Amino acid sequence: MKLHHLILLATLGLLTACSKDVTYTVNRGVLDQKIEVTGELVSADTINLKPPVIRRVWQYQIKMLVAEGAQVAKGQVVAQLDTSELVQRLSVKSARLETTIQDIKTSTLRNAQKLQDLKLSLAEAEMNQKKAQLKVDISDATVSEIDKKKYVIEATIANDKVALVQQQIKLEINGAKQRQKMLVGDKQKFTSEVAALKKGIQSLTLIAPRSGMVVYGIDAMGNKVAEGQSIYVGDAILSMPELDNMQVNMTIPEVEAGRVKVGQTLKVRLDANPDRIFNGKIKQLGAVFRVKNQDVPLTIFDAVATVTKPDSSLMRPGMTAKVAIDVTSNKPQLLLPLDAIEYKNGQAFVQIEGFFQNRLKSITLGKMGTHQVEVLTGLQAGDEVVLP
Repeated sequence: MKLHHLILLATLGLLTACSKDVTYTVNRGVLDQKIEVTGELVSADTINLKPPVIRRVWQYQIKMLVAEGAQVAKGQVVAQLDTSELVQRLSVKSARLETTIQDIKTSTLRNAQKLQDLKLSLAEAEMNQKKAQLKVDISDATVSEIDKKKYVIEATIANDKVALVQQQIKLEINGAKQRQKMLVGDKQKFTSEVAALKKGIQSLTLIAPRSGMVVYGIDAMGNKVAEGQSIYVGDAILSMPELDNMQVNMTIPEVEAGRVKVGQTLKVRLDANPDRIFNGKIKQLGAVFRVKNQDVPLTIFDAVATVTKPDSSLMRPGMTAKVAIDVTSNKPQLLLPLDAIEYKNGQAFVQIEGFFQNRLKSITLGKMGTHQVEVLTGLQAGDEVVLP
């Protein structure tokens, strides 16, 4: 009898000890999955101010810049580039234009005078022609044969003189037209060049196209531009981002390509202000895969996400952020907490509560979530596992 009581007490003690284990009932649910990447804030609407395209000018020197971060009004001068070279070229072209205009006036007067002189020569030649022809016409028997031949020769010479002067007049008229055409062409050329230089000089004063904040551009060395620095065609001197329309540029590992889709929601946490969380949505995925850089040979692709309600008082282009992309599937799955899993030699196990002691049971895992994991085989809904 005493032995029976001892066995009963021992059994109750074991049962009491076993009942102290915390268990989890396996059930079906939606696995919370996120892909965490880094990103950089950019404005979705940024106006870049660059040097104007001017013929035979490739390099520009910055003479003045407004302070970076300053709020400027539309039409305000925000930068001034050096105009000395263009001013010198304008002086030369303006002088050539004035010379050409004067040449046109002088040529017009000279052509008119030359033509007038030739017309007088023609009138004189025609008068001599009439006199010579008259001598031929009135020659009769009283005139010797020698004189007749002389009169005929003189008439022929007079006719040739008239024809020569007429040809000279024609050549002078054509020549005058060609000279005028060349001079007028030079005038148009120099006029166009002077107008282009004046426009170019004016364009070297950069005006704010809208009201907003000013951000300095980045040169080829990765440094912000500064007054006195030389820049080249195509370089951005300043930019004016729209702070109420921000987006995040991200790079995503190639292995996650199948899980990331346009339209997926995400959370954005600024490194400079991690306490605030902003919502967003993926709006564009890059079509080309690339290597991140020479130091990190990781294959990635680019993605762009909108920020639903950006805070212009906190957000600035270039800020870095942590981005959590929600890739949760709506399909119910068999789930377990991550801390319920034990691993031995790469195999996943869970503890199943036993009468005298717990036992290990191997399972096959699927997708990993933030706090839970999908169970493919080894357990069923309603099974209980022991939590550590």
